Amino acid sequence: MNTPAFKLLVVVVCSLALALYAQDAPQVGQQSPDHGGLVLHIHVNEVLIPVVARDAQGQVVGDLKQEDFKVFDQGKMRPLSGFSIQRGASPDGLTQPVSPASASGPGPAPANDAQRFIVFLFDDRHLGVSDIEQVKKAGTQMLDAQLADSDRAVVLSFLGVNSGMTHDHAVLQAAVMKLKPQQAFRPTQHQCPDIDYYAADQILNKHFDSEFQIAIEKAANCTHSTNAESLEQLVRTNAKLALETGDQDARETLTYLRDVVHTMQKLPGQRMLILVSPGFLSSSDESLILQSQILDLAASANVTINTMDARGLFSSFVPASQGGSGSVFGDITGQPLQNHLEAMREYEDIMAKLADGTGGTFFHGNNNLEGGFETLTAGPRYRYLLEVSLEGVKPNGAYHALKVEVARKGLKLQARQGYFAPRPAKDKQQN
Repeated sequence: MNTPAFKLLVVVVCSLALALYAQDAPQVGQQSPDHGGLVLHIHVNEVLIPVVARDAQGQVVGDLKQEDFKVFDQGKMRPLSGFSIQRGASPDGLTQPVSPASASGPGPAPANDAQRFIVFLFDDRHLGVSDIEQVKKAGTQMLDAQLADSDRAVVLSFLGVNSGMTHDHAVLQAAVMKLKPQQAFRPTQHQCPDIDYYAADQILNKHFDSEFQIAIEKAANCTHSTNAESLEQLVRTNAKLALETGDQDARETLTYLRDVVHTMQKLPGQRMLILVSPGFLSSSDESLILQSQILDLAASANVTINTMDARGLFSSFVPASQGGSGSVFGDITGQPLQNHLEAMREYEDIMAKLADGTGGTFFHGNNNLEGGFETLTAGPRYRYLLEVSLEGVKPNGAYHALKVEVARKGLKLQARQGYFAPRPAKDKQQN
């Protein structure tokens, strides 16, 4: 992939590597002379599973032991090869010490108890005009207060905003105010027929016939044609374009996010990434693999990913503009409206998975975005890191569903839901 957008991602990630705490910490990030990008080192001999446990009142529980946990891989219980407790910020804003690493060997680098590093990542690829204005207002209000003496933060966006790592809240506020909606991968509204990423996936990947018939009717209406064969071909062509565009958008979004997490691993202290986004679709197999890589990197680098749905309370409502589908069949069946609701839920899905998989928090369904920033910045007080060996797991790239249980009633667990088995070396070279 050598698109201008991708080149911009590499430039921004590399500039982050230079900006992150460059004044008083070792250089962050690594450059590869052969590939011109970041060198990724992902451990493939174990799976790290961050877990946050809460009681019935929603309070984080921090006194669980290794023997209290059970991990099931594809329904089969697997023994823990390592266990540690990571303590987050205390009420006075300081980071607490981290417990000893796993019994099986070195675990993630222990956090420095005097420093906390926060990356505020704003998704200007997908935020609309009204959403981004609300986000800017809430973000600047939250940053109006001075950071704790030990805190350092950076404001980033997918498409170029970068405050540099700083303790100066005014610099961070100024960066937030530079945010602008880009919507770089939105399909043109003048396409005939107009097919979005979700509908294209329904037509081409899931072979949903009613979705196909709605698109054909829309094509007939906008072309004034009655030639069934040409209408079907037009629908398939536009759906293919929408699917390719959506896949590229998800790929570049997740690649940038992965590279930011990787860059953060060189930072000392507690590392936290706060992703502010309306969410995005990521239905391809490649996107799922990238998600798994992000979770692997975050766990091994002690990075907690907190996410905020910038759409607020109204994210699940269908706007009035969605009322007319351009298809009588669609209006009768209600399929376009149902698609809108399903797409909204899928937008949230990626946000929830990133937070759950790293022991973070997903703030959504709430218009108090300023309060959401404060909640996410605080982070969980305790996080458990479970390590499961991949010995005996076939290296075939297959997805493995994970389930974590705890031997204490009344606790609600937030944990990673799965991983991809590593592929053989020859497969990696071919990919």
